[in-house]
Amino acid sequence: MKRIFVMVLLVMGLVGLVGCAKEDAVFKVGNDEGEYAPEQLSGWEVERTVYVQILGPNDDELFNGTVVVTAPNPTVYHAFLGAVLSKGIPQSSSSDSGFIESISSYVGGTNGRYWLIYNNGESLLVGTNSSQIRNGDYIQLIFEEPSF
Repeated sequence: MKRIFVMVLLVMGLVGLVGCAKEDAVFKVGNDEGEYAPEQLSGWEVERTVYVQILGPNDDELFNGTVVVTAPNPTVYHAFLGAVLSKGIPQSSSSDSGFIESISSYVGGTNGRYWLIYNNGESLLVGTNSSQIRNGDYIQLIFEEPSF
């Protein structure tokens, strides 16, 4: 009876470990590099390295690579800024709400398309400035029609 109990515990533990493993990459990471840090450091910053892909219509890749964010509370918005600022891509967004209106020449609302943001393949449920990032996150900003 003890052996059966031990085997059941081992199987449950393995299933739990497999369920916690990081998903496969959401996209193949390119060679672009970016970084973000506030102008004035407070001494409370932490560093996060994430992968960012920005896709316009017809898979027009504006950025694809690694972004290092140094901030007290690193967010998707910081990673976005690190990507676009590093390549000099024009953008219009609100740091207060985290809403992204335009990137390059792609303006939200054009032909029913908006900038939709995903973290590890999952749609954000909060603003980009409220969504914290972790090392190794895959962040995508895609100019597309919402499916809802």
